[in-house]
Amino acid sequence: MNKLFLTLSLLLFGTIPVMADEYPTEETVRFVLNCMTEMGGQTDENLYTCACRYDAIRSAMAYSDYEEGYTFERNMKMPGEKGSSFRDNKRAEGFYKELLKVREKANASCLVVKHVELIKPTSK
Repeated sequence: MNKLFLTLSLLLFGTIPVMADEYPTEETVRFVLNCMTEMGGQTDENLYTCACRYDAIRSAMAYSDYEEGYTFERNMKMPGEKGSSFRDNKRAEGFYKELLKVREKANASCLVVKHVELIKPTSK
């Protein structure tokens, strides 16, 4: 019983640091779906481009930094007193600026795939 408990503990606690900075599946799906919508719809070509951009962002930025920058972006235009905690947050603004740079680099490095159809020859 003790060996089983020890083995399970090592497996669970040994993987926590690795999982701590992983991007959640929900965020992966949300990013790719939003990206595909911005590119004109859910096509295989857009999926390839958006997945490439997501992978580039994920490899360049820790999730905690991404999350803080994205939260700042989403809430920085919130009016009134509630929005002031976001607008006056220099730390989050720094992560937002980093996120913009990483996005720009990802957009430049990932090909935008266009669908090409085979045209049948007219002559034999």
